[in-house]
Amino acid sequence: MIKEWYYEIVSCGLNALFFGYSVQEAVYELKPEGYIGIEWIGEKPMQWFEPKNDGRLIYRQDGTSIEQEVDQVFKFFLTRRKASFEFPYGKALLATLYWLYFFKQNGFKFWAKFLERFGTPILLGKIKSKNTTTTEMNNALLSAHAQSVLSIDGLDDVQVLGTSGASGTAGAAFESFNNQLLRQIQKVVLGQTLTSGTDGTGSRALGQVHENVRLDKLKSDMRLITPTLQAIVNALCALNNWGKYEVVLGEKPKPLNKDQAERDAHLKNAGANLTPQYFQREYGLQDGDIAESTIQPQTQFNALPRRAFSFKADTQKLSSEQQEVEELTDSQPAVELLNQKQVNELIQSSKSPEDLASNLMQLIPSASQSQFAVNLERALYAADVLGYVTAQGEK
Repeated sequence: MIKEWYYEIVSCGLNALFFGYSVQEAVYELKPEGYIGIEWIGEKPMQWFEPKNDGRLIYRQDGTSIEQEVDQVFKFFLTRRKASFEFPYGKALLATLYWLYFFKQNGFKFWAKFLERFGTPILLGKIKSKNTTTTEMNNALLSAHAQSVLSIDGLDDVQVLGTSGASGTAGAAFESFNNQLLRQIQKVVLGQTLTSGTDGTGSRALGQVHENVRLDKLKSDMRLITPTLQAIVNALCALNNWGKYEVVLGEKPKPLNKDQAERDAHLKNAGANLTPQYFQREYGLQDGDIAESTIQPQTQFNALPRRAFSFKADTQKLSSEQQEVEELTDSQPAVELLNQKQVNELIQSSKSPEDLASNLMQLIPSASQSQFAVNLERALYAADVLGYVTAQGEK
């Protein structure tokens, strides 16, 4: 609605910062879309109007003393800076800066005259001959130098008398005077003195101070112009029978609930995983403000040995391939062995190794090849031991 006139409204309203108050006039028209909008809005000369301490705005016609109160709801919009009952005109920033600006400008003027007179070298001629006059010496010096010449008698003496600031250190005196004026202007305009004169050096803290000052002045300008924008929006809403609309310049800060934040911190420490949707809903965050955690893939090579401990007594040095084979072997299921009673019965019922293998196959028909081989070797070994024991007993 007022987007096309936003710059004009703000720039005219900010003139109240320099002159104390500013008055804008609005002209309306019926838009093709069917609503009443702004045809033109701009600043009027401030000398035409006189703000009163009771809130009225008086219009004075040129050359007459007739006072006419103007409408401040739809037609005229007043912006004032630090106005009070005693000072309804507001506090003009340029009024405070007048003398500082005056001395600064005239200081450069006097400094230019000083440089013009004493910045160029002066030729001094001393006359010791009786045949030469001072006039002749002056003419000779002027022929060699355009200006600043002096001719005196040989017995005369010329000295420059003055204070330290007016002699060799006059430049330092002017620099000190100019820097003091700059500090005072900065303090009036910005509210504090910036440490900008660092001779080419700086720091992060210095830049942060300047950034904070810039943000403070930006917020101050926003507070100055917001009532004027709100009044214009209220007029448009009233003309079109719309509802109320609140003007907010910049982002409206959402206050942080300290108790809720502490509770969420305790939940996080206890192991609760809060979703990004929760933070967006409760804390007013937007998409992209929270970085989602990603699970890092396992990049370790599986063939590498994975030993919990490495002992000095361990003399077996396995390669990475052998270690992987050992791990695969350890992961295989254990082989089921026959108990000692079953082994004894198997030996007693067999007359030869072939008979023992046949009986073992009948005893464990569903055994795997490795399980059958292990049990067969165990039975043959037990049979050999039993044979030796029996033969030893017969002797």
